[in-house]
Amino acid sequence: MTERIEFDSKILENAPRINLSRRGIISGLAAGTVFPLISSCTTNPATGRSQFLLVGDDAIATMAAAAWTDMKAETPQTSNTALKNRVLNVWNRTATGAGKQNEQWDVAVFDTDDVNAFVMPGNRVGVYRGITELTENDDQLSSVLGHETGHVIARHAAERYSIQTAAQVGLMASQIAIGQSETLSKYGAAIGALGGAAVQYGVILPYSRSNELEADKLGVDYMHNAGYDVTQSVRLWELMDANSTGARQPEFMSTHPDPANRAIALRQYINARGYALM
Repeated sequence: MTERIEFDSKILENAPRINLSRRGIISGLAAGTVFPLISSCTTNPATGRSQFLLVGDDAIATMAAAAWTDMKAETPQTSNTALKNRVLNVWNRTATGAGKQNEQWDVAVFDTDDVNAFVMPGNRVGVYRGITELTENDDQLSSVLGHETGHVIARHAAERYSIQTAAQVGLMASQIAIGQSETLSKYGAAIGALGGAAVQYGVILPYSRSNELEADKLGVDYMHNAGYDVTQSVRLWELMDANSTGARQPEFMSTHPDPANRAIALRQYINARGYALM
């Protein structure tokens, strides 16, 4: 069983694209429109952290709508009333802990073995049967749902989209500069490959892992507010670690932190916040 609690990336498939053609980049640089576009930062009210965002919540929610419709049409939903009620009850308590109880939510419980759950912008919640079977209690399920809610409140989808777009712009601009250099042009392909790897492993993946840890901590806050046992969030990642199958790739190559490291980070956070003593 592989660890798959993650923010669903399908919502970015229909995202608006910046013109990344060679001509478009050159024109943008000449007009001074490219780098102002990729220098937009805002402070997230939930985390207090400055974020680099090219799109807002409404745009991300619009992108998510089509993916959500497709998913509900293509993935079977459970007919188990007891399971649906369990998920809805845990979701309602967790949403209250996150201050989202007065909003309308579309909650679906998918009847597959996937060990996964997600909350899409636009108030769409998906929970797979597999994750409900792995969790030992409602506290752990709340940890899952709180984590996914944290992704939305922290605007991680918009942030990841923005970082990836800016990285593409930067790589294209560097390739143009290399191509115009007589000295470097013959090494252009090799330099471009190294630059792409540097961006992937040095920027995009670290951002993704940082987002996951931030969502973990926000989820613990929501669990605590809802009256759940926050220590079960640590137990959840211990279960994830124990149930992982096959060779796990090194953390620096992954979008997600190592489960054991997540458990350690959560234990430290819970102690620091005074939620419990672990």
